[in-house]
Amino acid sequence: MEGVIMKAKVQKIILTLSIGLFMVSCEDFLKETNKSGLSVDPFFTTKIGIESSLNACYSGARTFYGTEDGFGMTESGTDLFLRGGDNKANQLSDYTVDLNGSQSTVGNVWKNLYLSLNICNQTIALLPNEVLSEDENKSYEGQAKFWRAFYLWMITEIWGDVVLNLEPISGVVTEAHRSSVEEFYKVILDDLDTAITNLPAGKSTDGRVTQDVAKAFKARVCLTRACATNDQSLYDEAKTLALDLINSTRYSLYTNYEEMWDINNCDGGINKEAVFFVNYTSSDLSNNNFDVTATGVGNCGNVYFVMKYDKEAGMERDVLNGRPFQRCLPSKHLLQLYDENIDQRYKVAFKDTWYVNKAELSETDLATYPLMSVGDTAIYVMKRAATIGEKEWAAQRYRLLDVNDVYTSDGEPILRSQFVEMHKFADPTIAFNQAWCQRDAYVIRLPELYFIATEALMQNDKSAAVELINRFLVTRAIPGKEEEMKIAEDKLTIDFLLEERARELCGEQLRWFDLKRNNKLIEYVRAYNMDAKDNIQEYHMVRPIPQTQLDAVTNKDEFQQNPGYTK
Repeated sequence: MEGVIMKAKVQKIILTLSIGLFMVSCEDFLKETNKSGLSVDPFFTTKIGIESSLNACYSGARTFYGTEDGFGMTESGTDLFLRGGDNKANQLSDYTVDLNGSQSTVGNVWKNLYLSLNICNQTIALLPNEVLSEDENKSYEGQAKFWRAFYLWMITEIWGDVVLNLEPISGVVTEAHRSSVEEFYKVILDDLDTAITNLPAGKSTDGRVTQDVAKAFKARVCLTRACATNDQSLYDEAKTLALDLINSTRYSLYTNYEEMWDINNCDGGINKEAVFFVNYTSSDLSNNNFDVTATGVGNCGNVYFVMKYDKEAGMERDVLNGRPFQRCLPSKHLLQLYDENIDQRYKVAFKDTWYVNKAELSETDLATYPLMSVGDTAIYVMKRAATIGEKEWAAQRYRLLDVNDVYTSDGEPILRSQFVEMHKFADPTIAFNQAWCQRDAYVIRLPELYFIATEALMQNDKSAAVELINRFLVTRAIPGKEEEMKIAEDKLTIDFLLEERARELCGEQLRWFDLKRNNKLIEYVRAYNMDAKDNIQEYHMVRPIPQTQLDAVTNKDEFQQNPGYTK
């Protein structure tokens, strides 16, 4: 009952704050009377009111991580994932001409990030407060400023020099003014410094922000800005922060990669590699998002990468194989990045074999594959070309698809609903046909800190960078293949690190940011994404501003669409 009451109070926070948010509304909203303003609501003068406001700062991450909108903004339209057979946002995956301010995913993410930012600003405005202890005031400020920095980073990386809101919306706002990316980063870094100063060191065990989380995110932020400015001090800080956490002994790499994605380790609080994560559970009540920010329930990563297996001979939909939403299929490029003879990760992160799951085969099944057997192979998808012998063996037993059945020679998909499946988010504990799972969404894992420190070290100490990345690589080797996984100094380049990030972090909602940060988005999409290669342009390095925002403001001559977009 206590959890239900707290959920209701957090819902009140979000609903109250959403009333005053000019970004999410149509023009008619500008005529309404604003009803926000936490200072006049007695609830927010109480300790539980302030705590509820702080809790609401966390909610925005759940509208992005593990959601269809979040995957669409970060994994679609990159070199790693192509448009699946039931993709709902081809504008993002293919950079079509209708990727503009009316695209719904872009609008949802803008709305939710600015709403979340306003909640953070409202919470910060309540602090310090006499109803809290000195330690509570310090901790609450650190947490709220961390989340403000996080949402601001997302906003400016996605849209560039847009609106930098640092005060709670306390009245009807009819104008929007741009601030530079540099101004955004000044606030982001200052807020993260406050968080690091105010918060206790230690691993987050419950999803609450700790100093470790703030340091990890600041390492990512510093590296991002260093790439844009070539500021060596930012590279140095990124390296120092990342190494501090790597060497803290609070985190460790799984030498058996299968354990990393074992459902028993899906709680970020116990996962040895999870540093920054967004909480999800198997509870309907806990997972339901509030109406004003709803884009789904729970972590939906378990369904968006699943291929359509349930219409094949010998197969029917079940819990083990999941619900086949087929939003994204791996690119040929992604699959070919792995050497499964020495690297554990391919066989764990991807699924290429489905077994007959019907209790009894039908006449139609046996007419298609006369030698098919219950419990034996039903579908086998290969990332290489099949031999004549392999094709002859499969012909009467199961459906065999090799790389040339799924892709053309240059990587264009032939089949969009049957493919090797990115499988690391699977959850065998869910209910039948469930479209979300209990997995926490990992925002930063320990491997990313190795990559950050390595990239920063590359600037002036390549030998140390190679030593560090090899420390990581041997943990992902098949036992006995450790030396083969290591690289020599001349092999360590930005392209190698992007390949390694792909092998380790594919699907974890980082790829679009990584390619943009290294100015590789256009190059890699043109080389490896055959759906988008002819469409992507330089202006796609930022997303379009939602048309609802442009329609709502009165200073339309000043605040206009990002360059290149049609509207």
